[in-house]
Amino acid sequence: MREVSEFVVIFPGRFNGTGMQEIDLLLRALKSEYPHYTFEPGWGSNLDEDFKVIPVVGRIGDGEGEDPDQVYLCKPLDPTVIPDLVQTLQVYEALGAGVN
Repeated sequence: MREVSEFVVIFPGRFNGTGMQEIDLLLRALKSEYPHYTFEPGWGSNLDEDFKVIPVVGRIGDGEGEDPDQVYLCKPLDPTVIPDLVQTLQVYEALGAGVN
């Protein structure tokens, strides 16, 4: 089984109406802290004041000896990872890497 390495980040409601520049800046900062992970912005309504980080825990076979019709699940994620990612986003936002 593979490790979880992809995450979708849902930004708080206060980011609605901001340009992609602020979101991209926070995602780049997150990537620099966690280079072994990839992050994509998620789209939807998040009226909470907190960031939401959703792990991608399954994927379709990639054709490298895997069945392209099969869904492969990742190993369970360490329970400290998502809180660490959220805290990193909060710190970078507080430092001015996003909307205050």
